[in-house]
Amino acid sequence: MGTPAFGRGRDATVKAAMENLTVVLVGVRNAGNIGSAARAMKNMGVRRLALVDPVPFDTPEAHKLAWGAEEILRGAEVPPSLAEAIAGCVLAVGTTRRRGRRRRPVADLREAAPRIAAATGRGRVALVFGREDKGLDNDELSLCQAAVSIPASRGMPSLNVAQAVMVVLYELFRAAAPRPSPAVPPLVPLAELEGLYARLERALALIGYGREGDRAVLRSVMRTLRRVFGRSGIADDELRALHGICQQIERFARGAGGRP
Repeated sequence: MGTPAFGRGRDATVKAAMENLTVVLVGVRNAGNIGSAARAMKNMGVRRLALVDPVPFDTPEAHKLAWGAEEILRGAEVPPSLAEAIAGCVLAVGTTRRRGRRRRPVADLREAAPRIAAATGRGRVALVFGREDKGLDNDELSLCQAAVSIPASRGMPSLNVAQAVMVVLYELFRAAAPRPSPAVPPLVPLAELEGLYARLERALALIGYGREGDRAVLRSVMRTLRRVFGRSGIADDELRALHGICQQIERFARGAGGRP
């Protein structure tokens, strides 16, 4: 699997957002998880890692699992507390699967991701992950301005911390990307539409609309067609297709003794 390649435009927007994130791991007891988290960060373009109360992480296992992202591991900061780890951030987002009256409200990750990604435009944002077994305690979560959870099976609701880092960063990576507007073909000028309406009316008359003096039916049909085509306009290929339908009607009418 390849890592993201950033360039201009859309990719540059994502790059700027992801580089303004800090991953904070609190009390992680497995050096391999720290290495795996570093690799997940590199995959998603995040560079800054802070470790609060970590185990020794300059180990062969950590470097092995951080393959390709060793510079993130080597450059990890080790602040003395979570408060200091997030001090320079405009927003700190805690991750948790536990809910309760004494814990702050927890949002679904995908729903919260656009707001978190938008906050990177105002300054650095910290994403805070807790211990493998207990996560973040109430005091640690209270230092965060928001909390998110990752939906998972009830049979195994707790994710490995490195997996959680990857899932959260992936959702933010998606949310940071500006949604491209769909390509809209140019519409035909109104004069060409009027020509189409005139041909459609003649073609419909050829196959029986408005005969026997009942012009009201044909007028009603044409009003409906004008409403349908005028609602959003039509493109050039649609205009050609409709003229093609008229041509087939004219051929049929000619073969049946009509006068196109």
